[in-house]
Amino acid sequence: MTYAFRFDSSGCSGCKACQAACKDKNNLPAGVFWRRVIEVSGGDWAQENGAWVNTVFAYNLSMACNHCVHPKCAGVCPVDAYTVRPDGIVLLDSARCVGCGYCNWACPYAVPQYDPAQGVMGKCNFCFDALDAGQQPSCAAACPLRVLEVVKVEESPSQPALLPLWEIPGGQHPFPLPEFSRTQPHMLLRPHPAMHNELAKRVANREELRPPAPKSEMPLVFFTLITQAAVGVFWSAGWTYNMFLLLLQTNSSPLWLVPYGMVGILLALALLISFAHLGRKRNAWRVLANLKKSWLSREILSIAVFGVAGLAHVVFQAFFSAVLAALAGLVVIISMANVYRLRSMPAWNNRRTLGAFLLTALLLGQNLLLPVQISASQWSGITLPVNYYGELHLFSVLLLGVQAGLMLVNQPAALAGFGRMRLALIGATVFALLVSIFAAPAARLGMSVLVLALLVAQEVLGRIDFYSAIEERRL
Repeated sequence: MTYAFRFDSSGCSGCKACQAACKDKNNLPAGVFWRRVIEVSGGDWAQENGAWVNTVFAYNLSMACNHCVHPKCAGVCPVDAYTVRPDGIVLLDSARCVGCGYCNWACPYAVPQYDPAQGVMGKCNFCFDALDAGQQPSCAAACPLRVLEVVKVEESPSQPALLPLWEIPGGQHPFPLPEFSRTQPHMLLRPHPAMHNELAKRVANREELRPPAPKSEMPLVFFTLITQAAVGVFWSAGWTYNMFLLLLQTNSSPLWLVPYGMVGILLALALLISFAHLGRKRNAWRVLANLKKSWLSREILSIAVFGVAGLAHVVFQAFFSAVLAALAGLVVIISMANVYRLRSMPAWNNRRTLGAFLLTALLLGQNLLLPVQISASQWSGITLPVNYYGELHLFSVLLLGVQAGLMLVNQPAALAGFGRMRLALIGATVFALLVSIFAAPAARLGMSVLVLALLVAQEVLGRIDFYSAIEERRL
């Protein structure tokens, strides 16, 4: 036996009694909706032969968690807080939830919502207590026009006027349901006639439905950047920094430990920031509970493995340990990219995400180490050859060129938001790098710090733009 919501959009008046009843029963805070009544409108007026005619239309769609056949929320949750009952009801155990919000990103319908008072995610539970008692959920019971009810899929008769959305590809679902969904939502829909017209449609009450922003995504901006910088520093330590030590003609100097100390500090800072982002921090120990399905769990594990492998390299100083840690760093970047490769986030779900993360790691790693190398050179009194700086700077210029190319491939998005400012910063960084090649020795440290500042600024803008895709989703 499987339950599904049956909704008659053609008969809904948009009174929102279902929405109010849901909030009342579950004691939801202001701005948080487990059931939403979406108002869709479109059409226009035009004058024809001296008369005014119109194509104006409006309809409503009442939607909560669809308790999908393939619930994406349950698949990505790092703490494995979701369970699916034999009757298809998808339940969220708030006692396990860490409040990371990843299930909201992954859900095509953006259903799970963050409760700032509790620090956890929440969503419709189908009022399973009422269903188990043979009653309708509070939303259906409150509907005055009886256009919303819960039915048993096995007992619901097949009618041409009803659309079983779990049997229909997402591309055929009516607006505003997402075309890319493959979760097979348990909704039986009687469509409004306007759903089938070819006119442009828009969500008229988007501001009303948009949940509050209880916490900023800025911690995630810095978590991703700092983690990628840590991996980049380790990679650069095995290439540019080892070259630097050979130029200094020393293998015994404690300077060789500097980049690995930087990696440790960066990783500790990144994990501290990610911990601060969690809504319910006491459940953080559960984040490895869903390694089988969740890329977020795998990301955290790969960061831990990278840290341990890096420490092992410091202890053993062997080629094998260096290769192992470098590969672990690559796994960190791949895992991090896959966290964001979500079908529900089309702006992230492409190969450019992995490419951009790899470029960031290389750029930040190399340019974080360069001021250290210049300072060590000045401290030791050994002047490094100009071609050494030239090779490093030209490699950074090449990477920045590829980065700008990845942005421009995504036209016109590259010029929207912070895109133009970011391209300008990339240009300024390239100019500063080229000038640095011919800079006087006394000016090299200042120029390297300037390049690093420009680089960090454009990367931060890029990540802010990256996370802005969360606000661009239709529902």
